[in-house]
Amino acid sequence: MIAYDKILGCLVGAAAGDAMGAATEIRTRAQIHELFGGDVRTFEKPPKDTFARGSEPGQVTDDFSVAYVTARAIADNGGAVTGEVAKQALLEWSGVEKWFARFAGPTTRAHVAALKGEAVPAADGFVPVNENGQSTNGAAMKSAPIALFSGGDLDKAIADALTVCRLTHSNQIALSGAAAVAAATAAALREGATLFDVVQAGLYGAREGERLGGAVHTNAGASVEKRMKMAIAIGLFAHDMDEAIDQIGAYIGSGLMAAEAVPAVFGLMVAAKGDTLEAICGGVNIGDDTDTVATMIGGILGALNGAGSMPAEYLPYLERQNGIELEQLARDVKALADRG
Repeated sequence: MIAYDKILGCLVGAAAGDAMGAATEIRTRAQIHELFGGDVRTFEKPPKDTFARGSEPGQVTDDFSVAYVTARAIADNGGAVTGEVAKQALLEWSGVEKWFARFAGPTTRAHVAALKGEAVPAADGFVPVNENGQSTNGAAMKSAPIALFSGGDLDKAIADALTVCRLTHSNQIALSGAAAVAAATAAALREGATLFDVVQAGLYGAREGERLGGAVHTNAGASVEKRMKMAIAIGLFAHDMDEAIDQIGAYIGSGLMAAEAVPAVFGLMVAAKGDTLEAICGGVNIGDDTDTVATMIGGILGALNGAGSMPAEYLPYLERQNGIELEQLARDVKALADRG
């Protein structure tokens, strides 16, 4: 039986990570400190020179919004994760200007256009053997809430994540990252789960995602699983969180590619010893693709530690700032889980 607090925690954590990281995205850690006077540990208004410019404090970007719309659609479909439900959810999300028009990346935009039947010309006038630029974290960023429908089953979480994410990121690197996050979240949902369980599940998911994703399309690039192991080691042996953030940022990276962002997530979670807020703040302040890294961390550790591991005011604040219903979605997912 999956606890309601874990379901709600996944949603609140992912939304909080996205909204908090929106203010620091694309800056270096030094630039974050210079602008904000130190680490960002609350919801700030995004500055005018970043992607979330014009947003208010607490507003999410594509990182959580696409996952929210998709999870809502799956719940309305009785919890069944199908390609058609994922497709319709993506099209629904693309019609919400405040999210799609402002935040959708080139990979997602091209695939949404194709789903709408619009012609998508080759960028360079030819079709390359590999689309290595599509090995991004756009699949992994939405995978934690999708795992809420797995009942804690790692293989189901992986299969569901791949069903949803193949629409836009059909290669072994992106899907390895998605499966790592999904499997880690599924493990986190289990009663009595530990951070060790979550990390082990994430590594398993990365292996399975690479294996299954390679059957769809293979891109050239680094192994998500092997870079996860490096990041986990850095997080484990760092003297403190500051050292871990700097070392992970320097050796692993925290950027757009799945083989950077997803390993960074696991390294920061280990460095924070599984503390939800400490790990989210690590993602917010590491620099580069901060909102995506923090979204994944919040989804996984929110599921592990529950909504109670975050300030009580996060839930109503995030709902109000974004016009979303996290609590209702959590109730609906819980009802489906209880129904079996």
